[in-house]
Amino acid sequence: MKKSYVRSIAFVFFTSACTLANAQEVDLENIGKRTMEELKKNPFKISGGVSANSVFYSSNVYSGRAPFTYFLNGNLNLGLYRWSMPVSYSLTNQGSQLGYQVPFKFNRISIAPKYKWIKAYIGDANMTFSPYTFNGLLFTGAGVELTPNIPLKVAVMTGRLNKAVEDDGNPNTIPAYKRMGYGAHLRWEKERYKLGLIGFYAKDNLGSLSVAPDSKDVLPQENLVLSMTGSFMIDKNLEVFGEYANTGLVNDLRSSGEGAQKKGIAAKFLSPNASMESYSAYNGGVNLKLKKGMVGVRYERIDPGYRTLGAYYFNNDLENITLNSSFTLLKDKLALSANIGRQRDNLDNQKFKQTSRWVGAVNANLKASEKLMITASYSNFTMFTNKQLNQFNTINNNPLMIQQPKDSIDYKQISQNTNINVNYVISSSKEKVQNININYSLNEMVNRENGIVRKGGLSRFHNANVNYILGFPEKKMNVAASMNYTHTYAASQISNIWGPALTVTKAFLKEDKLKTNFGASYNHSGSSTANINVMNFRLGGNYMPWKKHSFDLNFIQMFRKTDQEVENQNINEMTCTVGYNYSF
Repeated sequence: MKKSYVRSIAFVFFTSACTLANAQEVDLENIGKRTMEELKKNPFKISGGVSANSVFYSSNVYSGRAPFTYFLNGNLNLGLYRWSMPVSYSLTNQGSQLGYQVPFKFNRISIAPKYKWIKAYIGDANMTFSPYTFNGLLFTGAGVELTPNIPLKVAVMTGRLNKAVEDDGNPNTIPAYKRMGYGAHLRWEKERYKLGLIGFYAKDNLGSLSVAPDSKDVLPQENLVLSMTGSFMIDKNLEVFGEYANTGLVNDLRSSGEGAQKKGIAAKFLSPNASMESYSAYNGGVNLKLKKGMVGVRYERIDPGYRTLGAYYFNNDLENITLNSSFTLLKDKLALSANIGRQRDNLDNQKFKQTSRWVGAVNANLKASEKLMITASYSNFTMFTNKQLNQFNTINNNPLMIQQPKDSIDYKQISQNTNINVNYVISSSKEKVQNININYSLNEMVNRENGIVRKGGLSRFHNANVNYILGFPEKKMNVAASMNYTHTYAASQISNIWGPALTVTKAFLKEDKLKTNFGASYNHSGSSTANINVMNFRLGGNYMPWKKHSFDLNFIQMFRKTDQEVENQNINEMTCTVGYNYSF
């Protein structure tokens, strides 16, 4: 299966490349002359940068964090003619200090050469085909994207998705089989419509581990997912779009083929296996553009259990219907957007409870004047659950009984979020700049069971902060002061957190070669059980002795004290970061 699928992708890529090459206009007689002219316009260029950072940490209490960690990052961009080749790397000793093994890499290097409409990915890279297929998963291998000035666009990838990790007995170790993946994305794009076809295949290597880690529920798997996408402009202001994806997933390659059922399109291309499952996901919608806004409706359904080996995480077992809109008013000074949707799960009626949700949000941005900007938002999340208490209700139901006792709970959860932000420029001149920002947010969540709010069923969070900035442009100095306050009511307990903060920044020397900052903050957290006081001091600097070189130093000291009778009432932590950056 693996070889045939790879051959199919290679054939598609070769055919597409030939088509693309034939579609480009090539003047062989004048290619040398044009190349020399292009080289004069675009000579050899090299640019990039490197950075090195070291983090020193010490604490009188915590010892789980490494006392010394380094990070080396860099990027190099080579350019010649119409070629460009970015090279990036990231090296660190962070992963070596974990004490256990993981199936991914901390140290990475990536090369992404590009020529006109051809872009390649070599080394550690990530690509995205669609949310239901291959979506941003990091792989070690190669990929290419072809986006010429013709309707056909092509993207392919191949590489290792997981490295083999043996189960060494450490409970934190994440064992994994070596997993290889292959994918292709073909698109046909015209002015009034777009069509797409996606194929992604991944398979674990059974021989990559000496001992099968079945005890940690890690099984050798195989997956093929196929997807079709499309969008159509029925009118210049009316668009229809959609996607359908089907995944065939073999949960254990060691299972026999006895009793295997090939359901779904993708499963028909896999070898028969009793552990094979098939799931589908699709969405579709309509967008209508108006003179001063737009209105759209979208429907999405994802089968329970839907997943592929081409993404880190999938939401499944859900059905969404969403209505969204956006408008501009008052000569474009006011921007409004709103959406409302209905979501439900338990699509196959296999759960003992079903959850339905109403989700709505409104956002407003008002530019009242050149100095005053106001933004506000409100969202409401309402969840309904009907939970069956007795899972054997159907089996044990006595049809002769006239009145049955209550055997379910009607559960309702309402979550509301409100946020208001006001920004006002008090003054703006060469001598002085003043700005004030006020922000307030309210988060509230209520749980009701059969219409009753029980003790601990209400949570409410108020947060407010005021920020004042005073700047002296001629003196290259800024002073920022803020006050923060949080009131929390949760689990029938009240707590308050408040405290000020002050930050001063100042530039020295010619051309602002030395930039410094100093900050201090204090937070007091009080409740019926404890009072906690936290003091932070921050000191930082950035020095550029030469145009392309810079040195950074940041120092943070934290003191934490509590009156609660615990083992560590006083905590002192120090974090110091030293860095060097070079750009060219």
